[in-house]
Amino acid sequence: MSQDPFVIDINDPASYEQQVIQASFQQLVVVDFWAPWCQPCQILVPLLTKLAQEYAGGFTLAKVNSDENQELTMQVGIRNLPTVFFYKDGQVVDQFSGAISESEIKEKLDRLVSSPLSEALDAALSALELGHSEQSLNILKALNQEDPSNIQVLVAIANVYLQREELAECEEIVNALPNQSKNEEAVKSIVNQLNIAKNAANAPALDELKQQIKANPENYELRLQLATKLTAHQNYIEALDQLFDVIQNTKGDDFDNAKKQMLSVFELLGGQGDIVRRYRQKLFSYLN
Repeated sequence: MSQDPFVIDINDPASYEQQVIQASFQQLVVVDFWAPWCQPCQILVPLLTKLAQEYAGGFTLAKVNSDENQELTMQVGIRNLPTVFFYKDGQVVDQFSGAISESEIKEKLDRLVSSPLSEALDAALSALELGHSEQSLNILKALNQEDPSNIQVLVAIANVYLQREELAECEEIVNALPNQSKNEEAVKSIVNQLNIAKNAANAPALDELKQQIKANPENYELRLQLATKLTAHQNYIEALDQLFDVIQNTKGDDFDNAKKQMLSVFELLGGQGDIVRRYRQKLFSYLN
């Protein structure tokens, strides 16, 4: 039995319903399915416990010993250990299996745990989505003054510059990020987006490219440029269609560049989701 006020042990389906699902309507509940024989679990359980203490009530950690709760483990559909679920408002809003880094877990928590920082970041994102980039930037710059080393805020500022197509300002932020942050998913994503935007900036305008391709549909270099431009405008499906067409109809450099660019789009989309699955399967089927 856990003595930590932010950590509980779940020992039956009724407790799971009450202390996880129902409790998640009040605050975030993180459920860790583990077992004593599971080596990654021995790393993850102490890490999650430490984070529960650091967040000091921002979420509840609910631990489930799968060996002692096999019925519950089967009911929930656990196939691998460790498996971690993030519950909010009665629903699983995020999850992962296996051991991941502390920074990756904190990134998930920071998106889900209510805090002044997360609320301010949400406000900045909402302003950006509504087209109020200056308001978004002002919110983020104020947060940056309070905590100049916060990577999440710096990435958000870089993203605003990227959306405004102010690539030099975006690159300045990205280049100043500490080396230890370069492997974080959010940082890798903004770097990838910046590189795509820089390549797109060197290509003709979108409408001009489409007219050129209409006149010369077998110019696959133009199609690669169009795919880059479409990706920069977040038209991912149209971009992937262009890239797959190049892969099907070319060899050599154009083929290699299209394949590389397609994989880059997959990475930009987080390596998962319906779009990635669909086009990864198309690519795999064609290549094999």
